[in-house]
Amino acid sequence: MIKQTVREKFLETYKLNVSLEEVKDDQPLFGPDSPYGLDSMDVLMFINLIKKEYDLDIGAVNTDTFKTINSIVAFIEKQKGAQLSK
Repeated sequence: MIKQTVREKFLETYKLNVSLEEVKDDQPLFGPDSPYGLDSMDVLMFINLIKKEYDLDIGAVNTDTFKTINSIVAFIEKQKGAQLSK
């Protein structure tokens, strides 16, 4: 469920003309290896969006954490787990 939402938000945010299925779980979303032409400024915008969407308390975060759908989902699940255990 989180994976689907992250994928939808990604396409919505950058108004990409690709289907949800075309965004692979382990494909680089940002940087030189990204097929979408998104850079470091784009990843910062997406981090902020995810922070708001999932009500996360994100301090300094390594932008590599937001490199793929899988890494973003793992980060969200870890953050949510940490919030639940407080």
